Amino acid sequence: MKKAGLLFLAGLLAGCGFFHIKEQQQKLRAACTIKGTARSMHEGDRAIVVVLLKRSEGERTVTGAWEVVSHFVMESAGRFVFTVSGGTGTYAVGAFDDTDRDLVLEPGESFVSDQDAVVTCTPGARFEHFALSIPTTTERRAGSLDFTSVQTISLKDQVSSILGQQTAAGELTSLAEDFFSQEVAQSGLWRPFDFLVEGYAGIYFLEEYDPSRVPILFVHSINGTPASFDYLVRNLDRKRFQPWVYYYPSGLHLGTIADHLAQTMTKIQVRYRVPRVAVVAHSMGGLVARGFVLRHAETSRTSQVPLLVTISTPWGGHKAAEYSAKAPAVVEVWRDMAPGSPYQRSVLDPPLPAGMQHHMVFTFQRNRMSFGESDDHGVTVASQLVGPAQKNAVRVYGFDDTHMGVLRNPEVSTLLNDLLAKSFEK
Repeated sequence: MKKAGLLFLAGLLAGCGFFHIKEQQQKLRAACTIKGTARSMHEGDRAIVVVLLKRSEGERTVTGAWEVVSHFVMESAGRFVFTVSGGTGTYAVGAFDDTDRDLVLEPGESFVSDQDAVVTCTPGARFEHFALSIPTTTERRAGSLDFTSVQTISLKDQVSSILGQQTAAGELTSLAEDFFSQEVAQSGLWRPFDFLVEGYAGIYFLEEYDPSRVPILFVHSINGTPASFDYLVRNLDRKRFQPWVYYYPSGLHLGTIADHLAQTMTKIQVRYRVPRVAVVAHSMGGLVARGFVLRHAETSRTSQVPLLVTISTPWGGHKAAEYSAKAPAVVEVWRDMAPGSPYQRSVLDPPLPAGMQHHMVFTFQRNRMSFGESDDHGVTVASQLVGPAQKNAVRVYGFDDTHMGVLRNPEVSTLLNDLLAKSFEK
């Protein structure tokens, strides 16, 4: 990457991507939102899977007229959300007690559904009244939606009209893949809707999952790509650790991205029963990661994040984003990156989860022609070292390097391996 991830104005507003913003925002606003809560009356080590069903067009009967189009996974009672693009169609929700944690409704697993709780989506509609309680035993009754007939549907076959459903959750790949290119990454800033629907987003494994090694989740910057971590990944201690990478459209609200990461991680956690994971984040990815770890601590009862390492993160935002947020067409993330934004406060004000250690890396190399505030060619030192972020950090490390150069710094790679070794001592 030739440009620092947070150079919002230099080259971004001048690019053709600016003209996609209004169209993308209209598509996002046209989505229909279906929210609610789900809980199980069962106890023990099991998951809750909430299922979104859509009634087939032209069908007038209930039996056989519904198809599973999305699912939401929880480790315990909590809230679920589905975002349907296009904003049309007739939908219902159900939930089942996933005893064997395979995300498939098996014979003997309890479920709940209600034919009376059917909603018709229109553009921009919001439904938040669902409250699902899975009983210990399921009795089929008149009016109950029977989604057992479609229980074997492949998760990959679920329709792409559900935003976030076409999400990688542990797919095996390589950092050399074309979809990790800078061109595709930049499309996530200007065309986040298309980025989601095209199925780029999610958590990818770079090798087969190995339960004997601790996963290290890498979270990229704005306009960034997992390939930016190539050097750190290649030099990771692979005998003890395994790299995972999170890919997301950086034009969305940071809260939406943190929610998406939390749900994707839950799906992986339910499937693989991952006890611990460390997070390494660069630039704006640190703000995403902090939002994620706060959400993860609230929703996960079986997995911990004992270590968070952030590199060159603009905890205090970026002034260029403040100017960009006043433009006629605004990428949503610019509002979150404006100094002192509500999102920044939402992740910096709460304390980090008990047992987690946060190590902060900041960078400060300047050009010979630099003037004004000290920076690293992309983010000011003041933003990287904002007080609330330092307050919760175990230690702060400074490197005489640039915003992007730090990701290929041998000393940073050595530091990362040392921190991982100390955090996961046998």
